[in-house]
Amino acid sequence: MHRRSPLAPSWLRALTLSSFAMGGLLVAAPAHAAESDEAPATIVDVSMQDGELTARIRWAAESKSLPEEVEVLSYDGTDKPTAGERVTPKAGEELEVKLSGAVQEPWETGWAQRLVVREAEGRELASQPYDVSLACEDEKTCQLTAAPGISASREVLHVSNALQKTLDTLEKELGEKEFDLVHEVARREPALFGEVLSYAQGLTRYGPAEGCRCSWETSHARSNTSGTSLGAAHDLYARPLRMTQASNARLSTQGSSRVTLTLRCTSLISILNQHIGIRQPGGLVKPVLMPQPVYSTCAGTCSGRFSHFGRITGLATAQSTTPFPPPTILNATAREQSRYHLGNSLSPLLNETRYAPADSGFDVSTTADNMGSGSGYVQTSGEAFYAYNGNAATWQPRGRAQGGYAIAVQGIAVCPGGGLNPLGRAWDTATTLGNQTSLTQSINAFFGL
Repeated sequence: MHRRSPLAPSWLRALTLSSFAMGGLLVAAPAHAAESDEAPATIVDVSMQDGELTARIRWAAESKSLPEEVEVLSYDGTDKPTAGERVTPKAGEELEVKLSGAVQEPWETGWAQRLVVREAEGRELASQPYDVSLACEDEKTCQLTAAPGISASREVLHVSNALQKTLDTLEKELGEKEFDLVHEVARREPALFGEVLSYAQGLTRYGPAEGCRCSWETSHARSNTSGTSLGAAHDLYARPLRMTQASNARLSTQGSSRVTLTLRCTSLISILNQHIGIRQPGGLVKPVLMPQPVYSTCAGTCSGRFSHFGRITGLATAQSTTPFPPPTILNATAREQSRYHLGNSLSPLLNETRYAPADSGFDVSTTADNMGSGSGYVQTSGEAFYAYNGNAATWQPRGRAQGGYAIAVQGIAVCPGGGLNPLGRAWDTATTLGNQTSLTQSINAFFGL
C-alpha cells in the first residue's frame, strides 16, 4: 500500500524528523516565489578528463545567494577527503573545476565516491555522488572513468543499466551453469569489459563467499533535454539579457530520474586473479591485481521485498511588465509538472502541475511498502516564457520553472545462506531550489536514521 502526504515547502518551513515521528508530514500553504530560496550551487556534471576528476558547477542567477568563496572537495568510498580547490562563484555562470589526485586506487577505497561544494565555514551548498569505473583499450590496459551516480549503503554495488541488463541475460540464459563473470559479460557486450572488472572486484571483496548468497545492486538513469546530468531536476529562467534590446524566449525541458535496487544471488566457484594495467595521470601505467571470478546462479533461493519513498518539489513563477499606469501586460508565463511512479507503472502515485503568472509551488511525498519491484522514478517537464519590447522603463518580464525530487528504495532480503546484509538502501536527490537539506532529511526519516 502507499501513503501520500503534502510536505511543507522547505523554503517556508524547515522539515524536522519529529514531524515523521508523529505519523505524518506537516501541511503548509503553497509556496510563493518571494519566499523561495535559490540553490547557491548546482553540480551539473562529473567526469574524468585527462586523468583528473572534473566537475561542472552552475552558480545561482542572483548574486545575493552566493558566498564570496567556496571549496570544492572530493571524498573516496571510505568518505575520506582526497582533493580540494577554492573557487570564487560568479552569479549565473558555469565553472569547470579540476581536482588533481581526487581518484586514488578505487579498488582499495571504493568505486562509489562523492563531490561536495561547501562554504569556507563548512555549510554544504551542493553534493553529488559519482561512480568510478574502468574503460579499457584492450584486455590488459584500462583507464579510470567517472560519471554522476546516486547514493547507496556501503554494501550495495553500483552498476550501469547496461551491465544490469547483461547480468539479467546471463542469469536467464545460463541458469545454474558455471560461468566466468568477466568473460561472459565481455563476450556479449565488449564495451562493458572495464565496468565488469570493477564490478567483479567489488563483488568478490564485499559480496558472496561460499554457498548461495545474496548481494545488493543499484542502478540509475538520469536524462533531460537541458544538457545537464540533473535528470528530473531543472531550472528554466527566461528573462531579457539587455535593457535596451527587444527580445523573447520560450524555454522548455523534459527530464526523468530512476533508481533501481536489485537482489542478485550467486554461488562462488573459483577466482582467477589477473594483472590489469591502469593508466595514472602523467602516463604511468600501474599493474593492479583484478579478480575474474567464476559463479553459478542460484536464483529462486532468495527473495526481497521493497519499500519506496518519493518526493517531488516544483515552483512556477513569472513577473510581467507593469506599465504606468496599470494594468499589467501579461508577457511572462511559466509551467512546472512532475510525476512519481513505481516500477513500470503508467499510473503515478504523485502528479502535480502548476502555472504562472500566478506564482505557485508544490512539495508532496508518498511512501509504498512491501512491493515486489525495487524501481522508482520521477518524470518532469517545465516551460518558461517572456516577451520584452526593449523599453528600459518597463524592464521586468521573466518566467521561471524549477523542479526537484527525492527517490529512495529500501530492500529486505530473505536468504537461507545469509549474505552481505539483509537490508539494502539506495537513494537519489537533485534540486535547483534551496531545499537540499530538507530532501536529505526526508530520506533519512524514511530510512529511520
